[in-house]
Amino acid sequence: MKMDVAGRDAGGLSELIQRATKRFTKVLRHAPRLQVRSLTFDGPTVTPEQAGYSALDFVQIGINEKTERKLAFLLIVTEVELAAASVSYLLALPSQLTNVAIVSTKRLADFESDEARDQDLLTRRLTTLMLHCFGRLLNLDYQSDPTNYMARIRAPEDLDGMDHFSERQSERMATSLPEEANDRFSEGNKFVFVLRQLAGNLPRIVRGALRSNPLRIATKLPTMIATALSVIILLIFGGETWDFAVSVSARQLTVFVVVSFLAATLVLYRAFSFRLISTRHGKTSESAVVTAGATYLALVLTLCCLLLLFGLLMYGVVVFVFPDPLMSTWTSDQDGSTAGAHFRLVVFLAAVGILSGSLGGSADSRSVVRNVLFAADET
Repeated sequence: MKMDVAGRDAGGLSELIQRATKRFTKVLRHAPRLQVRSLTFDGPTVTPEQAGYSALDFVQIGINEKTERKLAFLLIVTEVELAAASVSYLLALPSQLTNVAIVSTKRLADFESDEARDQDLLTRRLTTLMLHCFGRLLNLDYQSDPTNYMARIRAPEDLDGMDHFSERQSERMATSLPEEANDRFSEGNKFVFVLRQLAGNLPRIVRGALRSNPLRIATKLPTMIATALSVIILLIFGGETWDFAVSVSARQLTVFVVVSFLAATLVLYRAFSFRLISTRHGKTSESAVVTAGATYLALVLTLCCLLLLFGLLMYGVVVFVFPDPLMSTWTSDQDGSTAGAHFRLVVFLAAVGILSGSLGGSADSRSVVRNVLFAADET
């Protein structure tokens, strides 16, 4: 899909994409069920950031268009600069979880060089970049061979030497393509459809969640961690907290932890997930359900990591900071120095931490967390 964001056909963008699309289709001719459609989408409402346009804004537009047009994969080609989180600029951003890839022609060649006027060179580079992104959408791994389409791209010049998929990669693509492209749409009850798709796509959802790396997501939530620790430290030095931990039953504590966990995940999901929409006819797609499921599971695993972190930290504080005589006498009528009391206290504080932290965590950088969730590859 061509997106002429700047409102002008910079550098013959339409002709460049048409030539690249023909070469792209020719390379993938071994996949007889693959059909490539070229679409035009001019002038979307996208606000540039300081270092360029946010690639994740294009991903949201891609999700909408892919759902409405019932497309299995979507490669968006634009002429504007894409902002990057960890590098100086982006050539492309494939999002395996959403099956949408964003490609920019801005940096295919230096604007003032002779390469910028070599249309055949630009076409080859754009084609190679599109093939690389498509391979990533089909979960192909990076290769050390610099002539392979799945080699890592550090500069536009690296695209010149990439000219083939291996036989093993072609076989894997032929195997993965039907599974990834089989996108169903709801016909009757949406709730039943969602449950069926969650159950039927559980392996894909788990893979997508693990690929997002929950530990890395946790490191991108400094405001959440700071908020949680502030509340936990305040509570642990209160005698009422120790009284509650000593007196609370296992059933009551379990209910509190489960409710806190569900509330925290819902707050973070609303803050960081993409807006997954239905078609104009009100149909929900299977890919939307899988994306939502993987996003929610990734956030659940992230909170599990933080729950364990807070628990271990508080256990260390209880064991190594508080003197035993104080534990025994601080509580009203029971001994707070027992292992059971320590466990209940630690679990309670960790649950309070993720609940209160989620409220602060929703203020963390939306783009940074989304980038980890939906687009780990910055090319």
